[in-house]
Amino acid sequence: MTDRRFDGKGEPTNRMETELTRIARLAALFVPLALAACAGGSGPKLDCPQVAVLQQASRLVRSAGPSDEVAARIIDARVTGVAGKCTARGHHGERVVFRIGFAATKGLAARQDDFTLPYFVAITEGDSIIAKQVYPVRFDFRNGATQAVATTKPIRLDFPNAPRSAAQQVLVGFQMTPSELGQARGTAR
Repeated sequence: MTDRRFDGKGEPTNRMETELTRIARLAALFVPLALAACAGGSGPKLDCPQVAVLQQASRLVRSAGPSDEVAARIIDARVTGVAGKCTARGHHGERVVFRIGFAATKGLAARQDDFTLPYFVAITEGDSIIAKQVYPVRFDFRNGATQAVATTKPIRLDFPNAPRSAAQQVLVGFQMTPSELGQARGTAR
């Protein structure tokens, strides 16, 4: 009988279990935000806005020069998801608390090991932007790393507990220059 601590090839499985545990934790963090569940339960009915990643701003690719070739890429970053919850804040308000996950790949043309990219959080209603704030996200590629992940600190937004709040959205994505936005629209799948 094979010892359960080994995979049969002489290698302990603890390393694999640790890696799977880490992956499971990351996956749990980026499960899509289901704020609609706030409306149920024993507490007051909440009119929570939906929190989502804006598809057109979910990926930011920066290249050296106008080339779109892989060899010219400096960084390729993605918003991997949002996760959070909505809770009552007093009798007339609600608070949405969420975090945003990011992942990036260092490109072949990169000459640095540290990148800071801008991302936004916008409150919208229909086609109108009610409020928008831009923040930095940092990716660290030291020690030869070619992949990096980042997660924001909790972002807290307060809304009135009113039907109008349910008609609003909180959208997140990368803040892009006009040329980056044009490239993203041209390569969006």
